[in-house]
Amino acid sequence: MRQSLTAIPLVFLASLCATTPAGAVNQQGDVGIATNIGFAYPRTSNTYGSDQTLNFSFEYQKTTYAAYRATAGFMTIAGREPISPAEGTRDTDSLYFTGNIVLTPQFAVAHPFFTAGIGVYSFRSTDNLNTKHDLELGANWGFGMDIQLLKHFALRGEYLFHYTTGSLSNPLQTFTLGGRFVF
Repeated sequence: MRQSLTAIPLVFLASLCATTPAGAVNQQGDVGIATNIGFAYPRTSNTYGSDQTLNFSFEYQKTTYAAYRATAGFMTIAGREPISPAEGTRDTDSLYFTGNIVLTPQFAVAHPFFTAGIGVYSFRSTDNLNTKHDLELGANWGFGMDIQLLKHFALRGEYLFHYTTGSLSNPLQTFTLGGRFVF
């Protein structure tokens, strides 16, 4: 009995690493949508604290190992340190649109992936006295994991770095959790 209980984790790990895909996931021509919610914050600056992010993605599976992804997202970054007594703290919001390539190996249940792309970021910074709008170009890269629960649904976790051309401290990091539907 004791030996059979220790074999259960080994069987589970083997099923995650199996080379045949589960169902119709990541097949050429698949279309998927994903939505994620999480946190965003600058990696190298303490003037901002972490706040929230939300994004929606549309994916097209070009091959069994690569997909194209278009993402529309919104992130907020809360000011932590006052700029001056009159201005107070500066909060920044960003609406962004990115295009990415997603590379994913084929496993049965767990689908790790790497993504990289470019995008356009519309930043709005506000404090007690001013509001400033900037339109910036950016690049992003990151990694994540899809855990296939059903034939057409997977849980998704993703960690991305956003590098932009503006004055905001780079990179902006986002850590999101959500779901992905494949049709």
